[in-house]
Amino acid sequence: MFFGGFPGMPGGFPGGDDFPGMGGGKGRGKGKEVDTEGFYKLLEVEKTASGAEIKKAYRKLAIKHHPDKGGDPEQFKSITKAYEVLSDENKRKLYDQYGEEGVESGGGGGDPTDIFDMVFGGGRGRKGGNGGSQKKKGKDVTHAMDVTLEQMYVGYTKKLAVNRTVIDEKHGVKECDACDGRGVVVQVVRMGNMIQQIQQQCSKCNGMGKSYKTKKEKEVLEVYVERGAPDSHKVVFYNKADEQPGYDAGDVQFVLQEKEHPEFKRNKADLTIHRQITLLEALTGFSMELTHLDGRKLLIKSAPGEVLAPPKNESAEWLVFDDTDAAGTDVATCTYSDANKLKEVCLAKNFNGFVLDTATNKAIFRDLTRDEMLSKKKKKSGTKLFVIPDPEVAAGNRMRKCVKGEGMPVFKNPMMKGNLFIEFEIIFPKTISEDAAKTLRTLLPGPDPMQVPDEDADDHIETHFLTEADPQASEKEHASAYEEDDDDERRGSMGGGGGNVQCAQQ
Repeated sequence: MFFGGFPGMPGGFPGGDDFPGMGGGKGRGKGKEVDTEGFYKLLEVEKTASGAEIKKAYRKLAIKHHPDKGGDPEQFKSITKAYEVLSDENKRKLYDQYGEEGVESGGGGGDPTDIFDMVFGGGRGRKGGNGGSQKKKGKDVTHAMDVTLEQMYVGYTKKLAVNRTVIDEKHGVKECDACDGRGVVVQVVRMGNMIQQIQQQCSKCNGMGKSYKTKKEKEVLEVYVERGAPDSHKVVFYNKADEQPGYDAGDVQFVLQEKEHPEFKRNKADLTIHRQITLLEALTGFSMELTHLDGRKLLIKSAPGEVLAPPKNESAEWLVFDDTDAAGTDVATCTYSDANKLKEVCLAKNFNGFVLDTATNKAIFRDLTRDEMLSKKKKKSGTKLFVIPDPEVAAGNRMRKCVKGEGMPVFKNPMMKGNLFIEFEIIFPKTISEDAAKTLRTLLPGPDPMQVPDEDADDHIETHFLTEADPQASEKEHASAYEEDDDDERRGSMGGGGGNVQCAQQ
């Protein structure tokens, strides 16, 4: 207790040299000079600046020097540290007397991004107080805020005015004179020779035990949308909702609503766009210009000699083995009749497959790799073995063309970016001349001549040419014939007509 940081004691604040016999035994020797103006200079304010002036100066400089805006991270840390000290009344007094070293001896030094979030709003949790008892918290106020994908890409600050009810400090909070601060009043009711006391909530203070006056206050909040912020992200301004005695003011929350973009589709840090190219471009190469979300012009080219093929849309198949089990340690079970749902559970829990008892619909998940499931499978009646698709085949089918590092900035780490995927739609010509077809046959690899039948040499071959038709219209064209057949089956099953006919093998 006596050696933990009092001025003049070992390990204490600067200035201890002025106390003879303490702080190192230097007697009354003159101590070193203390800088008590550096933080004010960093924030570009006078030493007499008010708290509001200091906060305003910090807001301006923080936006200017924030790393997301291309500012110097070290400068941002310095001005944030200065604000953290000068915005706190106790720390400011220590700084004005003992300088930065005195403040550090007294504790402090938070994360600069936490301080930034407290001023501009942020999604982090509420910071702890000074260790005292926590008051009840008032109601939070939530507002939806529309933001464009461009604003989420480059970062965005928007000033929004909010009206809140605050306690009128001129009147102050006083003890209710009707209930003497108890919040309840006692009403005496006489019933003949009996007296009954009824305790009721004080109608003057509504049970709060305090009287006060409120006023409307308008405050402008600067909502900072960080680069790469996700949809539905909350920007929180702590204790900025309505005030009432005995309660901490609630928070004002702005929920970001990402507006749909006509061209770019977002999936977390990745972006996807759709582009059409001709068959000629797919075969011989292409170049295309793209305007990115920050206004940059990108020239995107295919690799020399690369042929762009349509993407593989088929999914890799599960392996299913009837009357088969795989020996291993059971780690989980699930009873469900839908095999597709069980597959979803298997993938979600990172299992490599499961065994299904077809009689009880009980699925057993075992601690086996995919290769072990295949190597340890054995015959067992009444069970089915399901094994996940080959990961390499599945990954190959998922591959898409992309521009590396041109997606969205990664949230909280904007120096990194996702990828920009491009979905290509290849436009084929409707017709082609015979001369052009002959030229293509000489340039492109064709089918094996042994696999192409000769219609002139075989009289049993019928030649047909493809045309177009609507499958749904085709189905409806002959649907009535099958509906009549279904009616006949239903009548037969009810015993009509020919009665109950039984067949037996002779």
